[in-house]
Amino acid sequence: MAALTATSWTETVEERIIEGRKKRNRVKLALDDGTAFYPSSGGIPLPTTLGMVRNVDYVIIVQGLHAVSGATGAADNYIWNYVVTEHAIHGYGMAPTAYTGDATGFTELPTTWKPDDLGNAGDPVMYVEAVGW
Repeated sequence: MAALTATSWTETVEERIIEGRKKRNRVKLALDDGTAFYPSSGGIPLPTTLGMVRNVDYVIIVQGLHAVSGATGAADNYIWNYVVTEHAIHGYGMAPTAYTGDATGFTELPTTWKPDDLGNAGDPVMYVEAVGW
């Protein structure tokens, strides 16, 4: 079974602002909801540039991955975290069993998770702000 990769995203830079020596791009990321699954390690890699010419310093998730239309799943049950050292997002869902004493009650998504699990009719989207140059 194939894992989601950086090429699974379609990126669209919707707004670009230059503040001092930094560019700030608001980017819409659509995740192909084909047959690929959540990777076994390292989260879902993001596209390399996110509209930047040289480098991406960091990414702020403005709106997490969510269904765009016809949603029947519980997209709000997921938490998304950007990991700068991997340039990837990690998804977390509520632990499937009763609270077991762990600190959060959340577990990283299993390798059986795929974007279709968000229950949408089209590709799910995420909005991020990329900072860099």
